[in-house]
Amino acid sequence: MVAGFSVRAAVPPHLQKFEIVKPTPEWAGERVKLPPGFAPKLGLKGIEEILFAPGWRKADEKNFFSYVFLFALERKPELTGEVLRKELLAYYTGLSKNVMRNPKLDTSKFTVKLQALKLQEASPKGALNARFYSAEVYWIEPFTTKKFQTLNFELQTWKYAKSPYNYLFVCASPQKPTAPIWKTMRGIRASVKLKQAQ
Repeated sequence: MVAGFSVRAAVPPHLQKFEIVKPTPEWAGERVKLPPGFAPKLGLKGIEEILFAPGWRKADEKNFFSYVFLFALERKPELTGEVLRKELLAYYTGLSKNVMRNPKLDTSKFTVKLQALKLQEASPKGALNARFYSAEVYWIEPFTTKKFQTLNFELQTWKYAKSPYNYLFVCASPQKPTAPIWKTMRGIRASVKLKQAQ
């Protein structure tokens, strides 16, 4: 079992497939190549798996802009705290400009605050060298309100045995980390399983 798992983890990220359990069928997902078209300055290469909470695009819904995403990434760069901060800023700056169709959008007030966590939460099966972070991203939410918003994040990075690749799982929501949606998102993170490549 360990050998088979290691072989799957050694397959290049764009060929890897994941099982990510949806809490309910209403959680919608998609798979995106990295860097995405909306954030060409992103320095991370691989794939992104996203799951959006029901009602995530509706400002009056309790789970507005709550979602999770998994990055399966090439071996470089290593996912240090500074790299995560820089890449989150590039990702959300690009997303805001692209969705609002304004490449000259003033993003000078966009910020990413990142802090390492000592708390060890549930990890995906087989995860090694897991590191945990919390973050706040201050940006313009471009889909619905088109206003400044503070997103709260939990980030976890890890590797798999006999694999050079990097993995990042992010829970994001404007709600405080004590809100019920966070328990749901952490459960999704714990459900992640690497499947045999097709």
